[in-house]
Amino acid sequence: MTMTNGLPVLDTADDVTPEWLTQVLLSAGHAGAQVAGVTVAPVGTGQMADSSRISITYGGAPAADFPASLVGKFPSTDPQSRSAGERGGYAREVAFYQHMAHRVSGRTPRCYFAEVGKPDEFTLILEDMAPAAQGDQLGGCSIEQAEAALVNLAGFHGPVWNDPSLGDSPIGARSEGNVLAEFMAAFTPEFNSRYAARLSDDDKALATEFAARVVEWDQFETGSVSLIHGDYRLDNLLFATTKSCPPVTTVDWQTLRTGPPLRDAAYFLGTSLDPEIRARHEEALVEVYHQALLTHGVVNYSLEQCWDAYRLGSLQGPLITILGSIGVKQTDRGDDMFMTMMRRSGQQARDLGALSLF
Repeated sequence: MTMTNGLPVLDTADDVTPEWLTQVLLSAGHAGAQVAGVTVAPVGTGQMADSSRISITYGGAPAADFPASLVGKFPSTDPQSRSAGERGGYAREVAFYQHMAHRVSGRTPRCYFAEVGKPDEFTLILEDMAPAAQGDQLGGCSIEQAEAALVNLAGFHGPVWNDPSLGDSPIGARSEGNVLAEFMAAFTPEFNSRYAARLSDDDKALATEFAARVVEWDQFETGSVSLIHGDYRLDNLLFATTKSCPPVTTVDWQTLRTGPPLRDAAYFLGTSLDPEIRARHEEALVEVYHQALLTHGVVNYSLEQCWDAYRLGSLQGPLITILGSIGVKQTDRGDDMFMTMMRRSGQQARDLGALSLF
């Protein structure tokens, strides 16, 4: 167990003690907080890390602003998923909360504690957004929810759009094409073999061609660079269920990078909406995103440029689906999710002619 800033980086939710959490709350400005007890229960569907809701009881009368519960995020107990996080995912998520969350206006949970120890050790303690509800990757979302998610996404991209300081930030450099090519070359045949009975011939062919050309795609210049979430999809979004909740809150920053921002927008729509619905609404939805960008000070960026970058970015869906499905532990829900994502985003990439753009 690594010590950071006087507090240990914890390995599991079971390691959270009243004494440790008391120090976290005091450091976060909750003067007088004295945690008397904690109970933990798993929450969420993440595959690279494990999350738990931490319910808190206090000694004495708690102040009105003391949180009744928090959410803790810790390394996965599955060795394969933990190894994937060790390759930089855990450090990137902590870096987001430490260095970037205050620079953007998209909604994220308040962070109470964010530290890494060894490459496979990290602890996040975050605001509990309940009663907000996690999006349903399998079921998809409404057009209204898609609009809200895209407006929120623009709040992450716009404030740091083409900001030269991104190159010096610790959030993770733009993807290295050769590394990406190595992973895709190794993972794509296994992906096509593992899911052979569930993939269409068109999706297998797209995966194979894209794997061979991923370096060209990754290095193709779109003229715009920003912070990119990398995995901006429904399972990583919390939607309001009451008027007191923010419309959308974004979590899970383990795929954080700098790069072409429209990859996030295309990936979100391509994996969240059935192809027929997406095709009817995507031009209007991209315009919603573009208009939101302008409110964050983005200039000299036309809707036409935005649309072209969106088309190219649609290959983010197959990329993350292939890397994610083979790179983390296999589960029944995960298999269903990845097949749904590939069916939707593969069709999106074909509809938009993405492979013909570079």
